[in-house]
Amino acid sequence: MRRTLTVLLVVLATFVATTGNSSAHPSNGGVTGSSFVDGAGALTDDFGDHRGELGNSLCNGCADSFNTDLVVLWQAILVSEGFLGYNDLDGQFGPRTAAATRSWQGLYIGGSGVDGEVGNQTWSRADDFLVWGSPVNYLDNFVVYLGNNGGHVGFYRGNENLYHDSGAYELVFVQAPNAGTTWVASGSRIQFYSLTVT
Repeated sequence: MRRTLTVLLVVLATFVATTGNSSAHPSNGGVTGSSFVDGAGALTDDFGDHRGELGNSLCNGCADSFNTDLVVLWQAILVSEGFLGYNDLDGQFGPRTAAATRSWQGLYIGGSGVDGEVGNQTWSRADDFLVWGSPVNYLDNFVVYLGNNGGHVGFYRGNENLYHDSGAYELVFVQAPNAGTTWVASGSRIQFYSLTVT
């Protein structure tokens, strides 16, 4: 655990040093409902809450699985685990994303849960790896997905400077395992049905 936290602090320090003091979307707090990925209270149910709002699973050929922020969020998780590369962060749930999803599910779910689709079981398992980030003022609402191989995904949740605030998620960066570079997102709140995060 100490090694994971040390790696996380190094990643956060590197990110801050290379991107400057960027702030969360000013309207993240209180943005909830069926348009945005949002969270309140415990982190470990934030993604699992949204399967019902989405209306269907993400998959190759499924509705709302092409050119959407939610697919970018999922692909970011897959990149942090080493199952996809930075070039695969395109918001399109195609065959490569489906194969990477099966790899992720094989690692964390197993059995009949390995279907290449991102439904309730997969979302509910993925948010088990969310932790609060560094308690530095402008990172007080920083959330991190900790990948198995040392990769990370950084998010803001809610307003800046409001520790553990509820509200919309914003994808900030993705760090692939053992990568010397970091993919930095555009800074938009994560919406379900449109591609605003690039």
